[in-house]
Amino acid sequence: MRFSSIDFLAALMIVVAVAARAAAQDASPLPTQIRPDQGFRPLVEEAASRSATIRDLIDRLEHLDVTVYIRVSALMASDLDGRVALLATATEHRYLVIEIARDRPKIVQMSTLGHELFHATEIAAEPAVVDARSLAAHYASIGVRTRHSGGYQMFETEAAAAAGERTRQELMTKRARSVHGT
Repeated sequence: MRFSSIDFLAALMIVVAVAARAAAQDASPLPTQIRPDQGFRPLVEEAASRSATIRDLIDRLEHLDVTVYIRVSALMASDLDGRVALLATATEHRYLVIEIARDRPKIVQMSTLGHELFHATEIAAEPAVVDARSLAAHYASIGVRTRHSGGYQMFETEAAAAAGERTRQELMTKRARSVHGT
């Protein structure tokens, strides 16, 4: 069988299209359950590329019944780098939001992301967490309350703090590569 130059070009275009799609998939796009604000997406992707902890947490969340929105917040208390909250529950799926303080250095934002993603896995692993009351009860059983004012409660767990610190260490040892690969 002989191929014409048009057949060859058509086949070449298909190969290039398939290769481009495979390369895009190999670039590890975030799963649909992880939804950062468009302007914050590059930071989340960079953090995932530099931190095995963040990649692992994202992989775990991908298989759980949650969608996690990630956004920066200018309204964060000055002593708070980030937080996670339950937005809503629909049937058996929960929607969480992670807020990261806008005015922090990049390394702090990325470390905080690891910390808050760990909290998201803590919530996702407990199907009984479906509202603010069950969320507070869950954290009262696994963590320590750090704030309580005006009906607003905050908790911390040793495991999430450790995940944030592990993320920071990974980020410090694996610097981002420049355009020139250095």
